[in-house]
Amino acid sequence: MMPWEERVIASYFRPSSSLLVAAAGGGREAIALARSGYRVDGFDCTSQLVEGYRRLMAREKLLGKVDWAAAGSVPAEIGESYDGLLIGFGGYMHIPGRRNRVRFLHSLRRRVAAGAPLLLSFLIRSGPSRYFAWIYAVAHRLRTLRRSPYPVEYGDSLSMTFRHHFTEEEIQAELAESGFELLEYREFPHGHAVARAV
Repeated sequence: MMPWEERVIASYFRPSSSLLVAAAGGGREAIALARSGYRVDGFDCTSQLVEGYRRLMAREKLLGKVDWAAAGSVPAEIGESYDGLLIGFGGYMHIPGRRNRVRFLHSLRRRVAAGAPLLLSFLIRSGPSRYFAWIYAVAHRLRTLRRSPYPVEYGDSLSMTFRHHFTEEEIQAELAESGFELLEYREFPHGHAVARAV
């Protein structure tokens, strides 16, 4: 794990507790956490990454289940309650639309008790910029012409993959609407936030 992730884990997550890693990718965070004594389950929307994650867990003889999920959703078979939540590095910013992100966070909130910590990371933006204004204007016009049901949001970008760049206010509002209280917001060395289930 990266130093800033290790700091957050040491500061907010109880040792040997049970964790759910959303957008777990190939298992980078989950495997590091399992090696450190946490009980870790994870899921991702890319089947090839899920298979790689499973192989690594088996090779390392680490416990924990790995599930596939549709993009922006939590697998229905994950029903147990966890002591903490992580959203894999940058995974949150790839969910298009505030409503979809809030629904995703709310689904995660139902898997933990009050007080459980959540770590998420993202790209940031400081405020208005010509770059994002231009992207918004062009994308909004194209989606209007195509009668797309998906609205464009200021801060959206498309560079190989969809990414939304967040302000602190957006992160705080989306967490609050989903049942989390923002505890810590940092922009360096990479945008991340720590929240607590309420």
